[in-house]
Amino acid sequence: MKKLMLTLSLLICSAIGTSPLCYADPSQMVLKGFTEQQQQDITPQQALTLLKEGNQRFTNDQLRNYDFASIRKKTADSQFPFAVVLTCLDSRSSPDIVFDQGIGKIFIGRVAGNVVNTDLLGSMEFATGLAGAKLIVVMGHTSCGAVAGACAGAGTDNLKKLLSNIQPAVNTVQQAKKGSCEDMKTVNAIAKQNVINQVKKVYQDSPVIKRLIDKHQVLLVGAMHNLATGNVDFFYQFKPAAITS
Repeated sequence: MKKLMLTLSLLICSAIGTSPLCYADPSQMVLKGFTEQQQQDITPQQALTLLKEGNQRFTNDQLRNYDFASIRKKTADSQFPFAVVLTCLDSRSSPDIVFDQGIGKIFIGRVAGNVVNTDLLGSMEFATGLAGAKLIVVMGHTSCGAVAGACAGAGTDNLKKLLSNIQPAVNTVQQAKKGSCEDMKTVNAIAKQNVINQVKKVYQDSPVIKRLIDKHQVLLVGAMHNLATGNVDFFYQFKPAAITS
């Protein structure tokens, strides 16, 4: 069966031509990572597909076996990631594991509550405008402590300032549902709204990324990681018209 699947894959790749998703030996994508040419050739939608497929392996407990020593050597002098993921600081939600990508495949920005600031925008601009990534993901997660803290008005000093970035999402959800900050359904609804808000902020506050999105060179999406199941739901794909909604 494995030989048959490999043969079918080769026939498909022969029919559609060279593609960064086509490998005679699928393990080579794990061992070698993306080359510069493969990064250039991959489309934003294909980049999203790679993350979805990786998350499916994660949720099915079928993570690939990585030869990290080999990958470390091969990527020491260069890197060509295909995506950048902004996610929460939470220790249970690591994108390289959740999307089964190993080393050298995705840029990762992390901050409590996966909120956007100038430093992270600059990092995203580097990742896409200079380093060639084709996909930006803002990923929240269930049972987020930062979101619960923002809902409850917790924190002092720098933490309080950080959590204030989530407050617009708190206001939106509480106005609509008037739920309790101790109710995880409410917290998760706020986390989801916060992802939407932060995705829009990426587009609004970065002329570099706005231009790449408008030219269809980069895809911008919002996602939620369910900590219990491991599943990542890519529930929000940004389109310029969405900025007014």
